[in-house]
Amino acid sequence: MSLQLRVATFNIRNSSADDGDDSWVLRREATAQAIEALAADVVGLQEVLPDQLEYLRERFAQYELVGAGRDDGVHAGEHSVVMVRPGDWRVESDETRWLSGEPTTPGSVGWDADLTRIATLARLGHTDGTLVGIANTHFDHLGEVARVESSKLLDQWMSAEPDRHWVLLGDLNAEPGSPPLKALTGAGWLDAVPAEAGGSWHDFGDATGQERIDHILTAKTWQVIDAEVSHHRPDGRFPSDHWPVVATLQL
Repeated sequence: MSLQLRVATFNIRNSSADDGDDSWVLRREATAQAIEALAADVVGLQEVLPDQLEYLRERFAQYELVGAGRDDGVHAGEHSVVMVRPGDWRVESDETRWLSGEPTTPGSVGWDADLTRIATLARLGHTDGTLVGIANTHFDHLGEVARVESSKLLDQWMSAEPDRHWVLLGDLNAEPGSPPLKALTGAGWLDAVPAEAGGSWHDFGDATGQERIDHILTAKTWQVIDAEVSHHRPDGRFPSDHWPVVATLQL
């Protein structure tokens, strides 16, 4: 039987935001339940602040969680966390790179970006020897040049390790067909999620989502078995201002 991998991307909304009834302390259990409901082997999370990471490490104690803070390359600032469910996959190595002209400089800001942005590269090995690469990222919300250049960087980094079957997860702050997505699909990466899946950002309001800015892209070695935007609301609560996006892939 061909090897399958279920992956998801989920912007969990940072805990410092003034979200009132949707603040992190009130919805964090719903966020955790939404992650569990995805039944994914690998989940890429964005906007994870240190207190959120601490909660998730306790809540998902059996999982491997990797990713460094974008401000200092250690703990400070938002993390792009890769979660790996216990089972046949193990994290062999991981690193954080900055989406800038200085990708090894913590806190660096690239091009016209408003904020420091990062990608977590996690290299996974299966018990049968299969090698997979996971890139989890969060592109800038304002910098149009930065988003395209960030796509080019991710393409370079993943293409430099062709021995692995790569999957790109992330909030790219760009819709399907936009320049950042075209930079990736034009380079040969496949958009795993169909257009009819709908939006992924909803701002704690529109129950089905407005724009799909959260994406899963894969190397051509993967076949997409299924993909969707999950609208699960544990106990009726929004788990974030984004919906998770999930896909089952097969080699």
